[in-house]
Amino acid sequence: MRSLRRPAVTALVIWLLGVNLRSIIFGVPPVLPQVRQDLGLSFSAAGALTSVAIGMLGLGSIPGAVLGTRLGAHRTVTVSSLVLGGAAAARLLPPELFWVFAGTLALTACVALAQPSVPVLVRRWYPDSVPRVSSVYSNGILIGNVAGASVTPLVEQLFGWRPTFLMWAGIALLGGALWVWLTPRDDRPSPPIRFLAAAREPRVWQITALFVFQNIAYFTVSTWLPFLLRGQSAAYVSFVLLCLNCFPLGPLLLLAFVGWNYAISTVFYMAAAVMTVIGTLGLLLGMVPLAWLLAFLVGLGCAGAFVGVLALPPLMARDEMEVAAFTALVFTAGYLLSFGGPLLAGALADGTGQVTAAFWPALVAGILMAVVGLFAPRMLARAAAAGAPA
Repeated sequence: MRSLRRPAVTALVIWLLGVNLRSIIFGVPPVLPQVRQDLGLSFSAAGALTSVAIGMLGLGSIPGAVLGTRLGAHRTVTVSSLVLGGAAAARLLPPELFWVFAGTLALTACVALAQPSVPVLVRRWYPDSVPRVSSVYSNGILIGNVAGASVTPLVEQLFGWRPTFLMWAGIALLGGALWVWLTPRDDRPSPPIRFLAAAREPRVWQITALFVFQNIAYFTVSTWLPFLLRGQSAAYVSFVLLCLNCFPLGPLLLLAFVGWNYAISTVFYMAAAVMTVIGTLGLLLGMVPLAWLLAFLVGLGCAGAFVGVLALPPLMARDEMEVAAFTALVFTAGYLLSFGGPLLAGALADGTGQVTAAFWPALVAGILMAVVGLFAPRMLARAAAAGAPA
């Protein structure tokens, strides 16, 4: 048993946790056209399903951080990861129309409750390897995006959309069981979190602005891209989704091997924004034959900004307490302010009768990401150099 609890195995379980915190969510957009058709949803209601998930990710972040201080970070993640699998399976209960929305609310609440506690445990269990293990966790999140978006269409093509819900629910339950079995028992409460003090930090809102606009662009594109590709072959749809979610990981992996402090680089965020704008503009113009290239640009731009933003709280914070507070506030404000993207996109599609109109919010978000990326990294870099609030 002692060998099973070695640090490498624990890190692997943390990686799997990251996968499960995203695969269940990103497994929905690829089957959303089929869900909409079978359940008789409007475009607005279909977009609302994604917006509900984004909103709950925001609403649950601060309660998740508070729960971690009361229940303990390890127990919080344990309960959340186990309930996550059950909530994912509950989406198939009758009446389906109710449970698809209720189950989505419940599973995203579990994700939101777990997320603030993970950085606390990483810092506690790996005090000398925080960046390395944090990158393992981040990699799991990105792989979860990839798996949810790219594997789901293939399974749906063979068995239908309902078995895809069961598949991701089963993997989440397995991950929860492995978390209970293989991670160190750690019931210590986390240090108290001073949210009001953290909320007065300009750094938090600079990070949040970057997070919001990449979120709006990515979630809008990932939700409505399958609608644009309706009628294309399953192989092409899967390839395009791989270009959005998987292939961008290759260039981003290089960031772990270079000495560039990309997280506070203006050039880095401007490049991410330009790629996002070009990709979303092409999708807005309905360039389906080039959807694979456009999706790759959006995926690389948004994933690059996401990786940068995820690195900023531990980089900017002074101690463990600030890491948790910064993370919770960025997730809360970031997801809540991103809530309207897919919902507005659905309303535009309904109002115009054109699916391509749904990409307007993503294009605007890409432009705003460029504006923020031009100024925020400079202020964050000065704050990091000074070791004081921006």
